[in-house]
Amino acid sequence: MPKPKAAFVAVLLFFLLTIGGIGFYYWYQNAHYVTTEDAYVDGPMWRLGPSVAGKIASIPVKEGDQVEPGQEILRLDNRSLPPGADPDLAIVRSPVKGIVLKVSARPGEVVGAGQPVVLVGDPRQFYITANVDESKIWRVHPGQRVVVRIDALPGRVFEGRIAEINTAVASTFSLIPTRSTSGSFVKVSQRVPVKIYLLDAKGADLRLGESAEVKIFARE
Repeated sequence: MPKPKAAFVAVLLFFLLTIGGIGFYYWYQNAHYVTTEDAYVDGPMWRLGPSVAGKIASIPVKEGDQVEPGQEILRLDNRSLPPGADPDLAIVRSPVKGIVLKVSARPGEVVGAGQPVVLVGDPRQFYITANVDESKIWRVHPGQRVVVRIDALPGRVFEGRIAEINTAVASTFSLIPTRSTSGSFVKVSQRVPVKIYLLDAKGADLRLGESAEVKIFARE
């Protein structure tokens, strides 16, 4: 008879140790790290277009091309320029070294003054934007160490640092208001955008908008 009792005690002990181990793991993770899967590759972009309205004569670049500062990326038909206007107004040049991300018009189309036609990004300045739950943002500070995983690069782990913490929640920048002015109200947890610089991303094939997972070392 003592054997079944001993077996029961052993199973119960194993169960309690397992539950305790799982509980300790989650406690440790929550106590030492702030994590989020609401993160993506971000970076500066230049929306370039002519300063005067006119018909496009040529666009000598295509999506994916590398461009240098001062390189011509768009030219208007000179006949579109106002009388006596500087001919240089017909030419749009890239202000930076980067990659053409989007071309939104074709030669022969008429574009307005200031209308974006070519979108240029600089991969050397890409960073991670992570949206952190407002209840945890108090634990996040500039300079903290971060581990980043990019969904498009499985197995690759990047080191990063917190660079900036936005002073407004992400929904503030939404075109559709999230606050209801009616009598009903449902509380929704807000998220604060956090900017993370990658320290070892040189040579990595990153693309704007790619999803990421972020682990912030809140306590070391």
